[in-house]
Amino acid sequence: MRIVTVDLHHQVLTAWAEYRRTLSTAPQVVSFDFHTDVMRCFRGALPDPDAGAWHDPATVALAVERLRHDEHFDWALRSQTAADIRIISLSPCAVAPEHEKLRVIRHPGLPDMDAMLNDPAHFRPWASGVLDDGFLAPLLADELPEKGFILDVDCDYFMCIEALTPARHLIFDTLVNRAGLVTISRESDWVRLLKLPGENIDGTVLAQTLEKTVYAALAADR
Repeated sequence: MRIVTVDLHHQVLTAWAEYRRTLSTAPQVVSFDFHTDVMRCFRGALPDPDAGAWHDPATVALAVERLRHDEHFDWALRSQTAADIRIISLSPCAVAPEHEKLRVIRHPGLPDMDAMLNDPAHFRPWASGVLDDGFLAPLLADELPEKGFILDVDCDYFMCIEALTPARHLIFDTLVNRAGLVTISRESDWVRLLKLPGENIDGTVLAQTLEKTVYAALAADR
């Protein structure tokens, strides 16, 4: 299993395409992200990718150069780089995804955005538990991805460092050990904007801590 860390979320597409070239069929993706734009790739200003565009590294590199925000999800589905994508998100999805194989899942108990951003003391218990089994169970436990899937994490999903040391982590450990590829995006600007008051974290710190969490889950399964 390989871990790839990038600066901006859409840059993970390079690693996804490289991994796709090693497989006979497209993998599933499970992504963790504070917010997700779920926009059509290139905002419709350029043609959609052909099925199988992942074959050509130059085509993928051009896409990464032109894509913005979270458009790589749509590109990956339209090019058959990914079979289906589930995104665990902390914020409500403002618009419905354009692609039928893209799903955004939000925990039904999460406070609304005003409470999340303007009442951090109230939201901290939620923020610290976003990898805990109690949080993930209603979202994933009944439909875990197939072995060899892509586990993708945007570091803005973590608003405090405690989130990376959940008390109960069987579900996340299972995800790590089923993954064929783990991609991590630092997204340092968004981490800075979304972190809870008093948190001394940035995208680099979170990515490094997450890598240790992933390696610990792999070691525990041996």
